Amino acid sequence: MSLSFFPVTSDANDLLHFFLAFFSVGLFVVSIGAFVRRRGSRYMFLMLAFGLLCTDQLVTLWQELYYGGFLILIPYLDLHLVHFLELLMMVSFAIALVIPTKGLKG
Repeated sequence: MSLSFFPVTSDANDLLHFFLAFFSVGLFVVSIGAFVRRRGSRYMFLMLAFGLLCTDQLVTLWQELYYGGFLILIPYLDLHLVHFLELLMMVSFAIALVIPTKGLKG
């Protein structure tokens, strides 16, 4: 009798996706703490980007475990959910990089 931690497969990639999801949740929690301390718009967009990273990794883990790696589509748009989340994440990181910081000259 073989007991597997994962519902569908016991593949090493599943374990990798689990760790990616775990660490992305950790990064999101840290970014929430940074936003609560600083309350700046840059930190808000960084928190949003890390939240999207967390969501992206959790959806990817779900796809790996329960759909055999098949991508989830957004209905009526015919877009892959993870790719759409990654696009939003990159836009949020870009906005966080472009927003000028208060109190710094230069």
